[in-house]
Amino acid sequence: MHKHQPVDETVGPGRLFRASAWLGAMLACLIDHAKPVRVTLLILLIAVFAAVGVDQVSELFLFAVWSDPSTGRYLGLLASSAVAGLSIWYAARNAYRLRYPRWPALQDPRGAGLRDWIPRLLGASVPLLVLLGYLLSLRGVQNGPCGITMNCQQRSWRAMGLLLESAFLIVFFIRRRRLMNAMWRRMNVSAICTESSDDSRVTLVRELGRFPLWLYAFAIGLNMVVTGLIAWRPELLDGIGPLAILLIAASFFCLSGGFLCMLADRRGLPLLSSLLMLSLLLHVLRLNDNHRVRQYPAMSTHQQPATAAAETRPSFDEYAKAWLDDRCAGRTTCPVVLASSEGGGIRGAAWTALVLGRLTDTMNSRWPSKTGEPLLGRYMFAGSGVSGGSLGLASYVALLHQAVAPGNSAPAGNPLEAAAQTLLNHDFLAPTLANMFFVDFTQRWLPGAWFDDRSRALTRSWEWAASKQGVSAFAEPLSALYRTANGQLDTRMPALFLNSTTVAEGRRFIQHPFRPTAMSAQPSPPLSAWTAAFDGSVWLDPRVPLSEVVLNSARFTYLSPAGTLESAATPAPTPAELQLVDGGYFENSGTTTLLEVMRQLRSIATQRGQSLRFIVLHISNDPDIADFVTQHDPAHFQPLYSTACPAVLGSPKNILNDELTAPLKALLDTRSARGEYARMQLLQGLQMNRAGLTQGDMLWHFRLCHGDYPIPLGWTISAPVFTELQRQLQQNYPLDAMAQALQEQLNPP
Repeated sequence: MHKHQPVDETVGPGRLFRASAWLGAMLACLIDHAKPVRVTLLILLIAVFAAVGVDQVSELFLFAVWSDPSTGRYLGLLASSAVAGLSIWYAARNAYRLRYPRWPALQDPRGAGLRDWIPRLLGASVPLLVLLGYLLSLRGVQNGPCGITMNCQQRSWRAMGLLLESAFLIVFFIRRRRLMNAMWRRMNVSAICTESSDDSRVTLVRELGRFPLWLYAFAIGLNMVVTGLIAWRPELLDGIGPLAILLIAASFFCLSGGFLCMLADRRGLPLLSSLLMLSLLLHVLRLNDNHRVRQYPAMSTHQQPATAAAETRPSFDEYAKAWLDDRCAGRTTCPVVLASSEGGGIRGAAWTALVLGRLTDTMNSRWPSKTGEPLLGRYMFAGSGVSGGSLGLASYVALLHQAVAPGNSAPAGNPLEAAAQTLLNHDFLAPTLANMFFVDFTQRWLPGAWFDDRSRALTRSWEWAASKQGVSAFAEPLSALYRTANGQLDTRMPALFLNSTTVAEGRRFIQHPFRPTAMSAQPSPPLSAWTAAFDGSVWLDPRVPLSEVVLNSARFTYLSPAGTLESAATPAPTPAELQLVDGGYFENSGTTTLLEVMRQLRSIATQRGQSLRFIVLHISNDPDIADFVTQHDPAHFQPLYSTACPAVLGSPKNILNDELTAPLKALLDTRSARGEYARMQLLQGLQMNRAGLTQGDMLWHFRLCHGDYPIPLGWTISAPVFTELQRQLQQNYPLDAMAQALQEQLNPP
């Protein structure tokens, strides 16, 4: 019989207590070790969040690693990620050499491993984060085989390059001291410590040594020079690549910000909190607002507008009557082409310009005009655009204006389509991001407005790209498109109606090249042509540039800040100051404004005893909406994309939201629903012949499908994207039949 041995009840709890104490000490040590490198950790945390949660950022990784055919930009991506990794590692390594009275754990010998490996891991993580962002972005690639833009092997080697770069950085961080010691021994020079944690700790920053101080001074000076260059000519960064810009900015943030944090931490000053409070104070008091809407070409975004110029714009009635007199004389029923283009960043712009350019060129090659004025452009009265669609419409009209200029008649072939592709095939995002993270970032801490903001970098990029095509319209007043050189009314260009949204009122802000309508200074006056909307001509100077008008319609969330519009007109309208954001906040289709333009034009024609037949081209870029046109013109056109672009709008959504997310989800989804409602209102507003004859109005919907290749939403695009857009247009639409149908309707008797 065995006797029960007494149990020591203190063994289990004692071990648990000691383990808990050890874990607590290690956690405290880890937290203290994170404090000197918090700038780097914050940057990496934001990068991870953006790569995982923001689709537009995810597309940048896909563009840089997979779809971009430029080997030079890929090598630039490798170089910038290596520079960022080295900067992060060097800043963290020096931060751990200082003694911080507030953080005694940084002197604990047990944390030597952390001080050795945290800088190494942070530096080597940069190429890995780029690779991770790329792998996550592949989840959105649904239908494409590997060889759409490049074969799988080439794509794998691009990804492998980032992995090898990370491994090389780790090896360099670990072995560099041993390699240097081997070199020093051959030169009879004293060896250095094999581990950075064994370096002598210093009390003051100036004790780090001459080389680190010179390097930090060089980094800060170079940061200032780069900021000045970006403020001066941001468009020169076109072609570098958005990810490279972000990595370069991260390098400067870590080196310059890390150095300033070392100075502040050594003295116990809350540098980051103080800068944040200063920025918030300046923002709330509006002491550094550099986001003003430019009222004329010479105006900057950091100055108030001068006195408004004399009114030189024609009235809408004057333009409409002259247009009808020129096109409709002798016709029983006069055809009028109208276009509406939805928002969607660069893909909306490219799809819009491609559709209009292809139709124009196809008709012009088969039925060339003796006057050099393309038939489709001649009978297109107006276009209503939102966001990227506004850029597409503006590009088409600007190129059309160049084509019909004296001595520049459009030759046969595809001049407008090719010119539009060349104009939009630029990296508009890199200059914008560069201004955001260098110039605009600096402006946040300075009282007073001193620099142009990032939205000006975007408009300068548009103007730069257009000027390389010999097109000056983007840098000139919008109204100049509708005046000849001697000041006479020019009706050859379709009238642009580009939609923005006001912040405080939540109303449409309609920009157009005509003088204000009667009593249009109020949101919804009885005599206004616009329902519950602002007539932009009341607040905008007659000299407002085309690029600024497009920007006001395409002030994409955060990438382009809300614009402060201050009217210099006398007497001042009410309110005298507005804030403008992207037109898609109200509704993204542009059809609401187009329907109102149609009603005004039909009313004028009816008073003159003229009958109109509207031919509406609606261009959408959202692959997830269905074809809302229930009856095309059956004699000429039926869509071919029933299998290539299946309808998904209205499909049941089985995901229910909880009480916290449901209100926010409803607010966001209401925007899409308003666009659907506006499209149906347009359809119902047309006088379509339901008997299948061809005498009623027509509406053609040009959809953009998901396709075989992911199409970006931001402000940068590549040649393979245009290849996919061209494939969809050619495959999904009977272009020859459509061109024939338009020619029969538009050709004068």
